[in-house]
Amino acid sequence: MHRFPCKKLSALVLLVAMSATPAAPAAALASAQQDAAPAAVAANTVTVPDGTELSVVTIDEITSKTATEGDQLTFKVEEDVKIGGKVVIAAGTIAKGEVANAKKSGRMGKGGALSIRILSTTTVDNQKIKLRASKGKEGDDKTGTTVALAVLFGPLGFLKKGKDAKIKPGTKIRAYTDEEKKVAL
Repeated sequence: MHRFPCKKLSALVLLVAMSATPAAPAAALASAQQDAAPAAVAANTVTVPDGTELSVVTIDEITSKTATEGDQLTFKVEEDVKIGGKVVIAAGTIAKGEVANAKKSGRMGKGGALSIRILSTTTVDNQKIKLRASKGKEGDDKTGTTVALAVLFGPLGFLKKGKDAKIKPGTKIRAYTDEEKKVAL
């Protein structure tokens, strides 16, 4: 058996201890960074409460003459939506919706009917957020005019049609968030 002199053993122990020392601060630093990460994320996160109000506007004309139930619609968010002074939904963001009901105008002076609903938009961190809103419109009913025309012109008066319902571009619709959502800023 060989015996190591004390000096060589001390040098070996010292060498091993020195090589382990840099790893300890690195491990401590990594641990500190992991602890700080959730705090930093929490500081840059805002919760959008359910029922937050926003205004959207129609982009295109929507009419009962051409619309059918289930047609996809596009809107724009009118103004920035802010929570605690921070923008969570930017102005100009696209909102999606659909035609809920569409009834064309009919003979005998019956006016058309149209209803739409707004379904969702996106937050500043590109998350989809559900919305709730609806708008209805009815075309002018010409039943009284039709009866008068029928009296004057006979059965041809019953051919008079009512007006289709129309929602013009730029029509403002008040919408509300339909869920609570955490938004990273």
